[in-house]
Amino acid sequence: MGLTIDVLAKKTGARVLVRGRARSTEINDFHASDRMSDLLGRVSDTTMLITPLLTVSVVRLIELMDVPGVCLVNNAEPGQVLLDTAQEHRTTLLVSPFDMEETCRRFRAALGLDT
Repeated sequence: MGLTIDVLAKKTGARVLVRGRARSTEINDFHASDRMSDLLGRVSDTTMLITPLLTVSVVRLIELMDVPGVCLVNNAEPGQVLLDTAQEHRTTLLVSPFDMEETCRRFRAALGLDT
């Protein structure tokens, strides 16, 4: 059983910057990487992507793939282009105050993937 992005954000301490499809999309899994090629291979309609990347590659990923949500780490401050692209493509954009390891730990616990 997955969690909506809003509930997932609340349980993990992440801020919602762009709401996207948060009210209806359930997230069942996540994938974290600082390599765009790894993220591309993991896109699904129920997977949250976690990354420290703030490059134009994340914008392209959102534009080309049906990404329900991207969570940036380390209190990242995305640029306006990334915010606008997420809004346009209804992709939820979260920001975690934690590093990637702690963010993953919190997502794993929230989604019940520790068992």
